[in-house]
Amino acid sequence: MVEIDPKLCTGCGQCAANCAVHALSRREDGVFQCRPYCFACGQCVAICPAGAVSMPDLEPPVPYDSASFDLQPDVLLNAMRFRRSIRRFTGEKLTREELEKLLEAGRCAPTSSNSQTVGFLVLDKEFQDMRPKIWTSFARIAEERGQKTLLRRYESYLQNPDQPDTLFYGGNQMIAVTSERSIDGALALANMELLAHAMGLGALYCGFATSAINADPSLRSYFGVTDTRHLDSCLIVGRTVLRFRRTAPRNPVRADWR
Repeated sequence: MVEIDPKLCTGCGQCAANCAVHALSRREDGVFQCRPYCFACGQCVAICPAGAVSMPDLEPPVPYDSASFDLQPDVLLNAMRFRRSIRRFTGEKLTREELEKLLEAGRCAPTSSNSQTVGFLVLDKEFQDMRPKIWTSFARIAEERGQKTLLRRYESYLQNPDQPDTLFYGGNQMIAVTSERSIDGALALANMELLAHAMGLGALYCGFATSAINADPSLRSYFGVTDTRHLDSCLIVGRTVLRFRRTAPRNPVRADWR
């Protein structure tokens, strides 16, 4: 719940003017108050010049500092151009601290109406136990669809189960993202993938693993997929020896200007 300190509030009204649901109103004494239908987006905390607004039940806000908060637009755009999907991992695991930093990036992504319903399952210690189960479901899908090329991937994995395969590519950690709205999970995934690039790590959206999990009831249960919570994607993360020298060509942007 939002609290406003009457001793610090100057009555400038910036919080109320910015409130998306008009939950803030001025009292007779000039101090602002918050109504119950606030959806706790926290923007009033961030915008208050006097620091009068707080949300005591949540983490304390970090004060803005240009040196550590601002990015040059062209630098950020080049980082987006340069990031690549990684399909060659060393097998060396990320540390708990590195994984938590990636999760923090996912947590900071915007969500519809500030619902914050995105969930993360970090497959780490149990990765090797789940790997053959995901492969088996993958093979079942390929067989049902008559996709012989994909079945050959599975056969190659069975022949060399201890070697890097063409599903996880030598990675042995994966972050599965679930949500109630697919856009929320997608934004969280994009945040984590971009931060992984900035940290010098590799990341890969694994659509095949996602499909395999969604197709198997036991896997769906394990990853927390329900009728209302779906699996948005799986992000394989890890270290890579790949070092790219330049951006990869892309098709021209497709946009209608009207």
